Amino acid sequence: MISGMYMGEIVRLVLERLTMEGLLFSGVDRECELFVRGRFYTKYVSEIESDHDEFFRNTKQALDELGLEGYSSEDCKIVKYVCTLISARAAFLSAAGLATLINKINKPNMTIAVDGSLYRFHPRFHNLMCLKMKELVKPGLKFQLQLSHDGSGKGAALVAAVATRLRDSKEISVDC
Repeated sequence: MISGMYMGEIVRLVLERLTMEGLLFSGVDRECELFVRGRFYTKYVSEIESDHDEFFRNTKQALDELGLEGYSSEDCKIVKYVCTLISARAAFLSAAGLATLINKINKPNMTIAVDGSLYRFHPRFHNLMCLKMKELVKPGLKFQLQLSHDGSGKGAALVAAVATRLRDSKEISVDC
């Protein structure tokens, strides 16, 4: 569970647990959106991670959108810290998978196309992945991560084109 599809929900579950245990948002209304599955969007994680000062503008905006009231600066610090940890977890798990493939393929230079809104919009995801991959990739193997826009669509189109070319050249038969 490392994609943008799940990251917001993982953060929400952690924040919900901290709130239920009385460690966050004291006196919060249990009817707010924080307690609704799927309402803490991954975009909030990226926005919160973009806060670089003690004013927590993006954090406060996300909390306001969730209907939270009366939160403190300490609450904002905790929310940002949770987002930081969950972001690092996702980036490190992604990096581990890619590093394993790089080590298995064992080519001296590789470029890996990465697609997805999480990689594209999160302010630290690329750097976190690169740092962890450098730790995990065998010495002497070099890699580069390249943003690929609409990689899924382009990949599907490429596979279809190759299959059509092979079918037309009678090298393979494709039955549907």
